[in-house]
Amino acid sequence: MTLKGTMAIRAFSRTVHVLPFFLLLLVAGCAPLEKHVDLTYEKLATSRSASGEIFVAQPTMEQRLTPLPGGRQILGKAGDADIVIDKSPADWLLSAFVEELSAAGYTVKTVAALPPGASKGVKPAIFALSVHQSSELVTVTTLAEVKLEAQLWRHGQLLKTLTASAKDQEEDMDRSSEPIRRALEKALQGAMQELLPGIVESLD
Repeated sequence: MTLKGTMAIRAFSRTVHVLPFFLLLLVAGCAPLEKHVDLTYEKLATSRSASGEIFVAQPTMEQRLTPLPGGRQILGKAGDADIVIDKSPADWLLSAFVEELSAAGYTVKTVAALPPGASKGVKPAIFALSVHQSSELVTVTTLAEVKLEAQLWRHGQLLKTLTASAKDQEEDMDRSSEPIRRALEKALQGAMQELLPGIVESLD
């Protein structure tokens, strides 16, 4: 084989080995950027001044989020990446109400809709839910906000409607999803702490 032939074979061999690497980079560059976040909640209630049975209806989500396949939704942005959640925000809020009302002393019953004539009932809703994350050279800033409404029902009649809103800002060097999860949880905890005294005072 001539020298030119040998060099050509070697060049072709290098191309074959390098090509998959460039294809991988191309695919990665075209793939959508996502940052997955778990919606979690830990109760803050410290007193057990309430009593009796209370019904909590399935919350409604008044704000429309961008849907994705598989029931996922886009909640905000982290730079160029979408902040994506798998859990329904309505289910997240329901778990928060169950945690806090149970800790306050109620026997909580969750229902799709409040039963007619229920002695104590709460119908929650989320009116705004957002989170955004921006990065500087070292620091990562995460800002979460939640706005809630809770209709209070007594013996089948609407008694009053309470509203609450809260924000949380996290500054960290952590570029993972953890600061986002933490900021969302703290924002929801803040809003729940606004609502709880009014719920207990009005329904007990």
